[in-house]
Amino acid sequence: MKKLALITAIPAFALVAACGDDSAVEETGDALEQRADAVEDMGDERAEQLEEMADDASTDAREDALNARAEAIDDVGDEKADALNEAADKME
Repeated sequence: MKKLALITAIPAFALVAACGDDSAVEETGDALEQRADAVEDMGDERAEQLEEMADDASTDAREDALNARAEAIDDVGDEKADALNEAADKME
């Protein structure tokens, strides 16, 4: 039984060994991708907060202003995340 387990595990170990460790540049790229996700999430969360505030706004003008600000924040977050992802792609 132990031989069977060892024999079935060999291809998995070979695959892991073939992949090897990431280079420092690839690791930096991975970190940039994680940062891009965090930036996008932060923008989405802030935009969502502003949209909720807009729903409770006392005037239509205030609601429109908050919604416009929410959209702008969401766009900025997306643009920053895209730039970080592009930089990360060049590193991988």
